[in-house]
Amino acid sequence: MGGSAEGAEDLLRGRRMWVSAMAQAHVTPSDLLAGLRDLGVQPGDLLFVHASLSRFGYVAGGARTLIETLLAALGPEGTLAMPGYTLNLYDVAEPVFDVRHSPVWTSRVYELFRTDYASYRSHHVTHSICATGRRAGELTANHGPDPCGLTSPFHRLADWGGKILLLGVSHNNNTTFHAVEEQERLAYFSLRAQPHATIVDEQGERRPLPTFLHAPTRRYDFNRMNEPLLREGIQREAFIGDSLVRCLDARRMFIYTVEAVRRDPEALVQIGEGRLQIPVGRVEGETLYG
Repeated sequence: MGGSAEGAEDLLRGRRMWVSAMAQAHVTPSDLLAGLRDLGVQPGDLLFVHASLSRFGYVAGGARTLIETLLAALGPEGTLAMPGYTLNLYDVAEPVFDVRHSPVWTSRVYELFRTDYASYRSHHVTHSICATGRRAGELTANHGPDPCGLTSPFHRLADWGGKILLLGVSHNNNTTFHAVEEQERLAYFSLRAQPHATIVDEQGERRPLPTFLHAPTRRYDFNRMNEPLLREGIQREAFIGDSLVRCLDARRMFIYTVEAVRRDPEALVQIGEGRLQIPVGRVEGETLYG
């Protein structure tokens, strides 16, 4: 009797999963490529991607299809970069960052990109960047001790006129805003030294890695920049499958944000009890916020 009840529950659970899958958008590589072109992604671009695959709906081939379609959109002259973050090392007393083996802290998309596609990874305990393509070596070279400082890939992304793609995630995933906070030395945004960090480099050699870590006294809310960036034409957005995708001109975003924080030094911090929520996708016709 118990077995029959369990069997019925399994069938019901399977039915719910099937209905949920059928309700999701089914996204093909052609859909992805067409959506990227509509957003202004072109061959030869330098593109930094923040992504949540689960927001797309159903993508045949999953993370691999997404990465390979991004590479196809950029072509052989383009450069694709993604986070290689290891924020799990933030509170470790003596962190060891292994360029070749430390897994990315979040997202199976980023980890697959690191292991199977990226040619380079920048050297920072918490904020490394993985990249492949024509300018990947330049982009990731000589990442300084500050996470998002003047010699970081985030600054180069803006200086070189790259693009930022937010696939199903909000601006609170858009790390390049931290580069503005660091540059402008905003009162609430400080850095703390991590004097005991070690790197295991590409040749397997261990050595000290000079490191500073973010230590803000206020919580950021980068979603506050969503409407101004859209209004100024710095950001384009469109749905691809169930995901609301945003594409930004990194240089114009950086310049505009610098001007914003010089007018209002608290333009990037949370106001009130919670962060601003903006649309990032949809589920069964309902808007999903993040």
